[in-house]
Amino acid sequence: MIKHARMTRSRLYVLIDSFESDLRRVMIRYILDHLPEDEALGPNFKKANDRREDDGGDADVSIAEYLDLRECYDILNRHRESLPSELGRELRANTVHMDTLVPIRNRVMHGRPLQEGDAGNAISATNAFTSRFWQSTRETLQHLYDDPDWEPAFGAAVTQSDKVLHNLPLPEFDETGLVGRSEDCKTIVDHLLRRRENMITITGEGGIGKTALALQAAYSVLDAPNVPYECILWVSLKTERLTANGVETIVGAVRDITGAVHQLGRVIIDEFSGSVSELAEMLDGVETLLIIDNLETVDGGEIVTLYESLPDTVTYLLTSRIGVGQLERRVRLGPLREKDAANLFRSFSRARGVDWMAQLKPETVSQVLSRLRYSPLAVRWYVLSVEAGAQPNLKLLQQEELINFCVRSVYDKLSEVTQRLLVVLFSLEREVTFDELAILTENSIDELRRGVQSLVSGSMVAVSPSPENPLVSEIGLTEAARHFLASVEPPRTTEINQIISREQEIRRGEELRRADEAQRKLAPAVVHVRGPHDEPTAHLLRMALNISTRQNLDKAREYVVKARQLNPEFWEVDRVDAFLLSTAGKVDQATASYNSALRKASPGKERAVVCHFMAGHLARKAHDPSAALSYAKEAHDHFDTAETSHLLGTILLWQREYEKAQEFLVEALEGVEEKGKLYRIILTSLIDSWRRWAEHLLEKDLRPIEAAHKAHTAFTLGVQELRKGTYDLRLAAGALEGANVFMRAATMTGALPSSFEGQMYVLLRDVEAHVELFEKCRAWAYVPGYVGKVFRSKNTSERIQKICAALVDGSGVQSEDMDNREGFSGRISGWLGRYGFISHPDFPNDVFFPASVVRDLAARGEEIDLAGAQVRFGIDEYETGARPRASWVVILSGGVK
Repeated sequence: MIKHARMTRSRLYVLIDSFESDLRRVMIRYILDHLPEDEALGPNFKKANDRREDDGGDADVSIAEYLDLRECYDILNRHRESLPSELGRELRANTVHMDTLVPIRNRVMHGRPLQEGDAGNAISATNAFTSRFWQSTRETLQHLYDDPDWEPAFGAAVTQSDKVLHNLPLPEFDETGLVGRSEDCKTIVDHLLRRRENMITITGEGGIGKTALALQAAYSVLDAPNVPYECILWVSLKTERLTANGVETIVGAVRDITGAVHQLGRVIIDEFSGSVSELAEMLDGVETLLIIDNLETVDGGEIVTLYESLPDTVTYLLTSRIGVGQLERRVRLGPLREKDAANLFRSFSRARGVDWMAQLKPETVSQVLSRLRYSPLAVRWYVLSVEAGAQPNLKLLQQEELINFCVRSVYDKLSEVTQRLLVVLFSLEREVTFDELAILTENSIDELRRGVQSLVSGSMVAVSPSPENPLVSEIGLTEAARHFLASVEPPRTTEINQIISREQEIRRGEELRRADEAQRKLAPAVVHVRGPHDEPTAHLLRMALNISTRQNLDKAREYVVKARQLNPEFWEVDRVDAFLLSTAGKVDQATASYNSALRKASPGKERAVVCHFMAGHLARKAHDPSAALSYAKEAHDHFDTAETSHLLGTILLWQREYEKAQEFLVEALEGVEEKGKLYRIILTSLIDSWRRWAEHLLEKDLRPIEAAHKAHTAFTLGVQELRKGTYDLRLAAGALEGANVFMRAATMTGALPSSFEGQMYVLLRDVEAHVELFEKCRAWAYVPGYVGKVFRSKNTSERIQKICAALVDGSGVQSEDMDNREGFSGRISGWLGRYGFISHPDFPNDVFFPASVVRDLAARGEEIDLAGAQVRFGIDEYETGARPRASWVVILSGGVK
């Protein structure tokens, strides 16, 4: 088994150099000792001799010193017959190792990034040569094994390319090579060689390997056969590095763009200290790749200024935790895959001499890597810390300094709104959609979008497709951000509790929405959804509807605007907006919104819902029942529920198709499972249909007897419900209006038909029985007038007259004027102290009266309020079209101090 030894670039250098020295000694001793140089080297002679001459042509220096490793090895193989048999066999058997060793040698000697496995492969290849001819190689290997701390002197200067001027530094990942980034590197190199994008930015959280990837890509471009650049310039703005002992400041680090410009210029002109414009002049016409590392440490505006100042021949490769903005094409770098992270963990552990960690079980390594978030920097920091003597288990728990180093610079630049988003995500402990964020915060959609973009740019959150709907994205904290908030910048408990409470409130709201939808699909407050992704929008729409019931329509529409910004193609947004506009009386705008909802709604349930509400709007607000009818029928054909039957019946009623209307209203009434609010609404509409039908018969067809029967039915339906103890003002008002039409129709000829005597008596008794409720209805203002007509009608029985007197005079005592059947009965609709107005059905404009005509007013006191009082009054003669004026007023009841 090949032993492991800690290998760095300098240790690899002395090993390979020792092997090359042994090769050259063999060449000099066994080949060049008896063959001329040109014969010994054959086709390799000219190249080697040219090198010697370029080096001064010293004849005392063997030409073997100017042979490449592979050239020297192949020449020895060609002259195996001149070599000792043992050595010849060894060279032939180990030729395959040269395919491995030569590329490693070139990377080490030419300052190129080492690859994963280079150290182990070099040791393995050189260990294959065991004969006595490899003394220097064997001694070097032994030294490497015996002294892990030995770092031989090594010229670290990077070998310049023959074609490209550059200042690329030596990589810092020699011990393991760049692990797990081959695909990312290929992507970046392809972009840089094609030059279709002028600026490439590698983004990712701190410690994820952006710098290493940029450097590997730069060297790959440098060595590409078709490299399009004449100059590759590198500058790092990194000011701190993380070590096992903590964060250390980098001495002499470039801290701003001015310093970066000076460093870049010195690659071309020594001691350059000019401005950006002077650097631009130097690079004008020069195809240049400019690499700026750790960009987030300077202001983004400075980079934009630099970009605008330098010539178009410059292509940019940047690394940043945040990014620049719209100028760039981003290559986002995420954590290592678990397999690659494990490979890095074991390789780096071996390279640092912590072999026991390299031999841990896969399950243990997996647990460690999970805690380290598969971050390359975290893995290296952890191994270095253990190497320095830290307890492995405790170090996993004490990552505050690591996390702070990786995240702090980004976090401190976030706005207050954006930091608040981090707290929300941290509190919920799950991934959320953008729509959920919108309802969990009070921020505008634009603020949220900017905030999420900042977090994505800063690698604080990751965005991924929802498992339930690939077209919906979910936002979640990166592991680094989560650890930062947990251990370095923990939110206040009160903040977390507020967010959790808000989420619970929203969940309860969604439960209520589902319950409402299951109970009444077409209730105004119900918002339908197409799937879970619509639920946040539905929450906003429900809030809008709830607020609108408190007459705060402007605030309600703010929620609709927010919902539209979240989900512009959701048909319910337009439907709810239309409902609010209709409520506000903005008929044309509401109609347009309903039409928009119809266009977006899918055929079937969605369209039927919109049709139902649009029909109601057109009928009630636009006063166009004929246009509403087709929509109401479409909704009823789909749902066939009490709500749709009720609406269809109501629209037919407004079209004066009374018989058809009542068919649907009765169907609706029978379709109500529980006799609650909906039942009373439909019953009120049915009562209204009978009353309207009666009015039509009375006023248009002049058929008072038939009208009286239908009006009596209206009152009877209502009073039957009132007798059950129902307290519903609208229903009571409908019943009372029916009673008024009945009294009006029954007394139209001036005489009460005997066939109505019993019905009239019972009706008046029912009105008297429910007078406290009826008095609260607007229709009560007309009752005294109609009761007075009944009282004055011929054939009115004494028992009816007594009830009439009792209804008009709350005390039951008839006034002198009532006994004489003079004047009119009414109710004072307004009292302004010196004058007032009396409401009466025969006088649509109300009757004016001054205080001077009110009998016994002085005895009641100056502070009395006559509004609502029942009165008898006479009328002065007045011209048609003018307001009538009372000649006298007697207060029968009412008037409160």
